[in-house]
Order: sequence, then C-alpha cells, then structure tokens
Amino acid sequence: MLFSKPISDLDHHDIEEFCTRFRENIRVEYKSTFDDSVKRKLPKTLSSFANSYGGVLVIGVKTTSGVPEEPFEGIAFQDPEPRLTVENVCRDNIFPEVLFYAQLVPSQVSGKAFLVIQVNESPKAPHAIENSTQVYVRTGDSASPTKLADMALLERLFLRRREVSWRWDEFFAESSILADRAGIRKDVPLLELQIGPLYPTDVVIQREKVFEFLADDLRRRALGFYKNESFRHPAGALLSRDDEHARYLNIGELGTIHYLEPLEPTRCSDLGLDGATDMIYQFWNITRPIIRVLTAAGHLALTHSVCCALQSRARLINVSKLRFTHSRGSPVETLPVFTLSAVAPAWTTCGSELLSTRIKDVTVELLYQLRWLFGTQSPHTRDQIRPIVERESKLCEVPYPTGF
Repeated sequence: MLFSKPISDLDHHDIEEFCTRFRENIRVEYKSTFDDSVKRKLPKTLSSFANSYGGVLVIGVKTTSGVPEEPFEGIAFQDPEPRLTVENVCRDNIFPEVLFYAQLVPSQVSGKAFLVIQVNESPKAPHAIENSTQVYVRTGDSASPTKLADMALLERLFLRRREVSWRWDEFFAESSILADRAGIRKDVPLLELQIGPLYPTDVVIQREKVFEFLADDLRRRALGFYKNESFRHPAGALLSRDDEHARYLNIGELGTIHYLEPLEPTRCSDLGLDGATDMIYQFWNITRPIIRVLTAAGHLALTHSVCCALQSRARLINVSKLRFTHSRGSPVETLPVFTLSAVAPAWTTCGSELLSTRIKDVTVELLYQLRWLFGTQSPHTRDQIRPIVERESKLCEVPYPTGF
C-alpha cells in the first residue's frame, strides 16, 4: 500500500513523513477528530476505498483544502478501544463486510495518537452501506471525496468480482502459448515469475509504451537479454533469448509481467560433491533473475505512474525429487536436498509505488517460501537469506537509462 512497512510497525515518524508526502486524493483521506460525525462517515469512506483502488484513512490530522497541517500531533481518543469501534461500525454497516487493517500509533505528544486504517481494493466489490442501498466510490476531490456509483459503475464492480482472476489467468495462459512458440521448453525444471496488479481490471500501460520500454538496449541487458529484438503481441510486447541461455519475458498492458527461465544443472564433481557425472541444481542461482524482474516491474510502475497493489508470484516447476544444493553463497552449509512436490510456489504483495525500494524485501520473502519445501533439516530463516540477496543484488546492478 502507501506506507513502506506494515501499519502494525508504524511510529510517529512514519505518520509525519506520510503527511508531508500525501495530500488527500483518491487513495488518502484525513480526519482531525474521532467524534460521532466521523464515526457515522466511516462506512462511506472505507467502503469507497474498497470499491475503488484501496486507500488509507488517518485520523488525528488537520487539513486545509486537503493538505495536512503541521504540527502532526494526533489527538486524544476518548474511546478506550478506537480500533474496536471502527470494527463494530463497519461490521454493522457495510455489506458485504470490508477487510481492513487498523493501528493506533502513539504520537510524540503524551496522551495523543493517530488512528491509521488501511483498506485494500476489494474483489468482493461493490460494498454497500445504508441497508445495501448506497454504493460509494472515490473521486479524489478533497471537498467531495466520495460519490454515489451509477448503474454503469455498479455493473463494472459486479463484473470485477467475476473477472479479476479470469483476467490474470487469461494473460498468463496466452503468454504460456507464446513462450512455447518462442522455444521455451516446459518439460524441464523452470523458474516462473508472475507479477502484476492484485486486481488486473484495467489497462494501465499502453501496449505502445510497453514495446518502447522493452526496446531500450540497456533495459534488455539489465534483464539478461542481449539480442536486439522485441516481439509485439495484441496486449503488449515480449523478449525471448535462446542463444546461450533460454529466457522469456512478456509484459502486458494490464501491467502484468511473465518470466520463464529453465534451471541450469551443474555436475556434482564441479561442486566438490560425490558423483562425477551426477547433476545437481544450485538453489540460490534463482536469486538474480528474481531481483532483475522485480527491478523491472518496479521501474515500469514508477515510469508509468501505476498505483495499485502488486502481487509477485514465483514458482519452481518440474522439481520433484531433483537434487538441489544450498551451500554456494549460503550462510548455512547443507547437503543436497530435494522435495516431493512437483511445483514450489511463493507469493507476496507490495504497493506499486513502493516496489522499487523494496526489491530485496520481496526477494527475501519469495526465496524464503520457495526454500521451505526443500530438505528435512531446519529451513533457512529470512535473516539467513537476506545476506544472499544483498550479495546477489550487487552482482546484477546495471545502470538504467534516464527516466527508467
């Protein structure tokens, strides 16, 4: 979302920094009090976030024409449990119920605090209030931040419930067919990355811009593609490299990114392991491609002003009973390990506006989930994985062109 950390970890410095960065807009709203009037408006405000693009409500901040006013000191809450108050109000007045996250953040002024409420864009939209008779969406106008949804928008919200997963699946199914035509084998061990909006409902990047994005030589090299060619398709553009090492990258106009790379085995003897001709896979070799593709996704979002929750999925495919080693570059020396699962999945989300600054965090999380399935000994912790990501990120740093 809009904060650089989970709201459960916020302190007053984070609130102050947030207030200096964001005025009221389609995803941000402030309230200076927590009186009965504000409580009555909570269902409208939070449901409108869920019906639109998600957002954050910060209670305890004064504004003028939507711009937060210093000093940012918070307010003294009379309710003993303001988060519980929000929960009760929303549970009784929003249909279907909205999932939200609330945190009371102490101010630097004794006895005062901020109440931060975060709502994600909802796949269950439309959410209605007033006995299911009113559906509100965001306008981004600080004077009138919400409006009643008309019939056309209601129809779109209902369709969104059904189409969210369909749009995502459709893109990757079609991309998989293109990968076949590009010569990417699917019967070998593969790393697959899928990155895109959590709710891919609209075109966020024109296909001409996608092609332009991939046509730049420095960008291609940063992703490990050295041939001077990009291929167009109806919903975007793709790169495919099959000279020294097979790779495939596809970017669609929904902001979705599909990456495939076969895993390269190494002889056990080359790693000093038993078995002169036996082949083994080095688990941490997947770190760099993950960093590279996440970096591209972050820059793509920034350069095209994409503002949404992004999901990042990683999968190791066709890996059942394959031998992997975790010794190279690992802080914990291990013997070769394997998993019985044919597919090792990982998944996490991050705000599009934050991804470029959280590449390492997202990479650590994906690697942690992927590593979990391998071996019978204790799996690596996130803290043990982070030095690997730090080291590998330095090895794949490539200067991007201005504006990337």
